[in-house]
Amino acid sequence: MTDKKNTTRKGGSGKIIAFILALVLISGTFYTVYYLLNRGKRVMNNRSETSATTQTTEPATGHTVKETIMPKLETDDKSDGYLDGAIYIWQNKGYEIFKGTINDAHTYADSINNYKKLLGKNYKVYNMVIPNATEISLPERLSKKISNLQMENINAVILHLSPDVIPVNAYEMLGQHRNDETSLYYNTDKLWTQYGAYYAYTALTKVLDIKPIQLDTLTGSTADYKFLGSHVRATVSKETKNGNPMLISNPDTVIYYNLPDTATVTALIQGEETPVTMPYYSSELTDGLAPSDIYATKDCAYTVIRNDAIQTGKIAVITDKYGYALSPFLSRNYSEVHLIDIDNFQRNLQTYLEENKITNVLYLNGIMSANSVSKTAKTDSMFH
Repeated sequence: MTDKKNTTRKGGSGKIIAFILALVLISGTFYTVYYLLNRGKRVMNNRSETSATTQTTEPATGHTVKETIMPKLETDDKSDGYLDGAIYIWQNKGYEIFKGTINDAHTYADSINNYKKLLGKNYKVYNMVIPNATEISLPERLSKKISNLQMENINAVILHLSPDVIPVNAYEMLGQHRNDETSLYYNTDKLWTQYGAYYAYTALTKVLDIKPIQLDTLTGSTADYKFLGSHVRATVSKETKNGNPMLISNPDTVIYYNLPDTATVTALIQGEETPVTMPYYSSELTDGLAPSDIYATKDCAYTVIRNDAIQTGKIAVITDKYGYALSPFLSRNYSEVHLIDIDNFQRNLQTYLEENKITNVLYLNGIMSANSVSKTAKTDSMFH
């Protein structure tokens, strides 16, 4: 009898163990299927974040974008470039590598939307993000290899802006002039030339509903120096103590366009309390300086260009260093252009705008700044 009881117990235990094992197998199969399905969803989500320029997840802001097709780059000799530190070198020119994401673009757009809310309904707020040379001046076969797509990032910003923020898309205009004899961007520096800034200005004037000044009516001057910009400094290493030798062999010539004869410039030098009259362009230059050193006010908290020949219209340009090349063109259309440097301005922006009776506000940023948390934080601090 005892043996039968033990046998019965063993049989019951075996059934229980078999049942538990079956549950484990079923649970494992379910989990595997669940994991594979969700992994597929994640892959599709990741793809959609970096492919289409029009995204189904965007809110209905009323803003639209269109596909931009640039002409082929005529200088493409099918050669490859190489990476020197963080700078890509091709045809003895330097290019920044853009790693911004769609999420970065949305974060930036959210900040711009918030600025509009803080300023209120009496202010017109415009936003323009400038692509860097990597996507405009490199052939697509190279730019896609080394850099995230800037056009998609800029489109994501536009589509994410609230309806009461007015976007300005300069990408297409710059792309259409990528084969011009005069360069849109510097060889050795991350910034654009004033020639490049002019075409962004023409895109801006369409949105502002003002007539652009014609470039051939302006007086251009050429600085008598050879400039070596930020890309040279970024390639300094133990092997190349002065920077990349190919960049050094291809220094920049700076062409700048004079302000109107009726214009005066005042600026607040960092650390001072009272703005002073000063030239917009610097006369204290030497070989080897960065192209941005052409601007005498580049390290000031703000710069004001007043054109006495124009009686109405004021605009504030909240900007990184890209704004210095574009603002002189706006001085042909506005009585006052207030260039506010996001790296140096330390006042409350709304108070400044109210004191100067400015209601037109342009946020102008290079794409690297627009995708930088630290740069956006500096713009945020203007409302503290």
